[in-house]
Amino acid sequence: MFYDKDYALAKPERKRVALSGFKGYDETKVSRNLPCDYVDCVYNYKFKNGRLVDPYGISALEFDGETIPPIPDGSGKCKLFITKAQKDGKLKSRLVLSRSSGLEYLTVGDGEWTHIDATGIFDVGVNYLYGDSDLLLLSGESGLKALSGDELVDIKNDMRILDMCVHYERIYAVVEGARNSLWFSDDFDPFNWNVSLDEGGYIDFDGSLGGVNAVRSFDNYLYVFCDFGIYRLTAYADQTQFAMKKVYTSGGRIFASSITECGEYVAFAGEDGIYLFDGYDVSRYSVKTNDLLQSGFKDVSACYAHHKYILSFTNDANCDYGIFSRRRDNNVVMMFDLTDKSVDFMRGVSLFDIKTVGAYGDGKIIGLSADCLSPVQLDGSGLYLGMPYQKYWQSGEIDFDRPATLKVVRSVEYSADSQYVLGIVVGGERREFILSPQENRQSIYVKSDKFVFYIRSDGVNENIRPPIIEVDFLK
Repeated sequence: MFYDKDYALAKPERKRVALSGFKGYDETKVSRNLPCDYVDCVYNYKFKNGRLVDPYGISALEFDGETIPPIPDGSGKCKLFITKAQKDGKLKSRLVLSRSSGLEYLTVGDGEWTHIDATGIFDVGVNYLYGDSDLLLLSGESGLKALSGDELVDIKNDMRILDMCVHYERIYAVVEGARNSLWFSDDFDPFNWNVSLDEGGYIDFDGSLGGVNAVRSFDNYLYVFCDFGIYRLTAYADQTQFAMKKVYTSGGRIFASSITECGEYVAFAGEDGIYLFDGYDVSRYSVKTNDLLQSGFKDVSACYAHHKYILSFTNDANCDYGIFSRRRDNNVVMMFDLTDKSVDFMRGVSLFDIKTVGAYGDGKIIGLSADCLSPVQLDGSGLYLGMPYQKYWQSGEIDFDRPATLKVVRSVEYSADSQYVLGIVVGGERREFILSPQENRQSIYVKSDKFVFYIRSDGVNENIRPPIIEVDFLK
């Protein structure tokens, strides 16, 4: 007699695991296992208490509740400068725009911009208190000039300055065509650049650190930033007391436009990371974003506020989903928190020429945008010029530390305040699941040996908690 045999199929091993603790962005900590707490692809979400929340916002600039009027003829190609001006017996902020057709300026409280004829765009500017007058020194194609009140005054038409600062009442400047020298004006007189032991002059460098690119006054010293290092210059009023010392040699190029005083440090970006300089030593602050910096880093603008070092730049690299593939200038904003070393990203925006207005380190962050007719401000609205962002978070390739094992993602448990999409990429194909806040679980059933998970949304009031993924491991 023969009996039928019952064969029991092996029961799959089942696990429930959090997709991510949503801890942040870090290229060095991308995992092939869950939870994927750190990722190298996330835009327009902020990380807060283990959740994905709304990003920073960009809005039309306001002062005292009043929106700054539109720029005449639109923003176009221009540079933004901040100075001071007397108005109604008070010293108020004045916005100055340089463009090919001349200068436009507006003192806070004015209802319209005022035009001054000028030739060519001014690239750099610095404020200088000259006697009782607040000057804005400007340099560009037509040389060095000063905006004094409502007049543009010639200083030196044959000198184009690439960077400058004020230190002990002299102007120190990097001059076009003299990249191994640092020029300086007479003390207490930015109009006098005569070369003399008791007037102005210049200091030559040996070129061992590359060309001179930027100069900053910091902590009673003058620091000269070259392509590949930094000099410290002791520079008092008497030229005979000048003394120079090489304090740092870099392994990669320093991006001059990224150099920004940040409280007790000077921060800058280089080809191999973000650095902090305290006047004596340079420490690498972060390598979390190196790949992004190295894959196309240009049109750099930087400022400091609210304990954050903020970089705006153009990056041509696309994230995998392609929602930010539109080529445009200054499409990425990074915000490095110098307190907890976290970093937030905005992408697909237009924000350039960023500056801080108000109390040092705690003021309003302003700039220009190709998408707005007036200057703009960085704020907490979570909107880009009144519209929600397209937001994206993506894991690395996940094999659950079992590369050769077949797995089935069966379901997801989740919690959020608004609808979002959970996507899974397997074999180059995408499957998407709309997760509604009215529910807390959805069946999925996606089979593969490795997966890429992503989250995207375009709503407001985001508050996405870590989803729980249920996975079967087939034997």
